[in-house]
Amino acid sequence: MPTLTIAGLGPGHINQLPLGTFRLMKDHPCIYLRTRQHPMVKDLEAEGISFQSFDNLYDSLDSFEAVYAEISDQVVKKARNADLLYAVPGHPNVAEETVRLLREKVKKEPSLDLQILPAMSFLDAMFPLLPHDPVRGFQLLDGLRLEETPPDTNMDVIITQVYDTMVASQVKLSLMNHYHDEQSIIVIQRAGILENQQVHHIPLYQLDHLKDLDELTSIYIARVDRFSKIHYNMNHLLDILEKLRGSEGCPWDREQTHESLKPYLVEESQEVLEAIDGGDDEEICEELGDLLLQVVFHSQIAKERSAFTMSDVVNGIAQKIVYRHPHVFGSEKAGSIQDVKEIWETQKSREKNHRTSEQSE
Repeated sequence: MPTLTIAGLGPGHINQLPLGTFRLMKDHPCIYLRTRQHPMVKDLEAEGISFQSFDNLYDSLDSFEAVYAEISDQVVKKARNADLLYAVPGHPNVAEETVRLLREKVKKEPSLDLQILPAMSFLDAMFPLLPHDPVRGFQLLDGLRLEETPPDTNMDVIITQVYDTMVASQVKLSLMNHYHDEQSIIVIQRAGILENQQVHHIPLYQLDHLKDLDELTSIYIARVDRFSKIHYNMNHLLDILEKLRGSEGCPWDREQTHESLKPYLVEESQEVLEAIDGGDDEEICEELGDLLLQVVFHSQIAKERSAFTMSDVVNGIAQKIVYRHPHVFGSEKAGSIQDVKEIWETQKSREKNHRTSEQSE
């Protein structure tokens, strides 16, 4: 049975390449690198190790997704006929999309054996240069996908793929939606390669001013104090209400109950309706925020007596919406609004019967 071996090349210095991987590469007849754009290449050549790469695909295809898909297809195809060693920068299972694709494809190849050889990742090389222990948690993000997966400012954040000035500029603009322009960041280039390693402590707005950015450039941003944000999200709002209701919070907020808040719930609902009638989007946005505060307030009060949490509220309504829309999230079909109404009535009837059954048990 042919064996596909996926090996990590480490951060970029020959001394960081695992000995077992080095020995295997010295004798292996068929080696492919994802890319030659890695400091280890010159060391491999100096050791007389022969290999091929997929760099031509980066020039011929129009997206990284297409490149990675084609690489994984070619690797599997070649490995069906003979043992193949596929080597990638860093650790194979850290920020390597082609490896993820290969692992999925090999599941459908019963005649192909898969072996993964670990190596030091770029994260291992970065950690000694950072001010905090990663045990407190961190978020690892792709600099090309910040719009899809934005940073969580409650956590330390490490961003990869900041490989040129254009990407750095895009990353900077995206991050400025979540951090102050003066936010301190650490830019690390070629971590672990001591003769070429660079560490820059700069404000965020200077990110795209740096020179010589390459594929081995990453950014570190320490977590921001919970109540000093430029951009708050739902989790932050929950933290704020918990703080207000805490022992060192606001006396008025601490005294409120479900009953005492009832007038405000009615008032804020009415103001939302008035804003909608007025047609002012900014006012609608503000009034919806005031109404949301009431929902969070009631949820915090309930949480304190272990009744339910905001998570329970969100989960409950999400479950209900998905259940009542089997024509969207399931296999049923709805060609008209009347079909939808009939589905709703059927689903609500099933819900009622289910609750009645549970209560009788």
